[in-house]
Amino acid sequence: MKFSKGSRRSATNLPPNRAFTLPPQKDYTPQRTTRRPPFHAEIEAASQMDVSSPEFEAFVRDIVNLPVDMAPSVAAAIRQQKWKIAPNPLGVLRTAAHQESKRMGPG
Repeated sequence: MKFSKGSRRSATNLPPNRAFTLPPQKDYTPQRTTRRPPFHAEIEAASQMDVSSPEFEAFVRDIVNLPVDMAPSVAAAIRQQKWKIAPNPLGVLRTAAHQESKRMGPG
């Protein structure tokens, strides 16, 4: 079987009805769910509490699962408000609290 060099079609040799076309642009509107991630309400309530209050210490111990001596770090992490846009707010809060604890140093 013999092939000729002219059998390949290049993009420049396409007939007008076979030109490249772009699909129509879609109208993109982001969809946000109205459901809040788990523990969002608890963190929101804790953001209104005093750091030295027993309720905030219980929040740090029971909800966030961190030692009570990290309460100032947790409060600083809550003030950063990164947890509000995170799919896992508690994970973001724990990570930020550990980072704040390192910044604050031994106290």
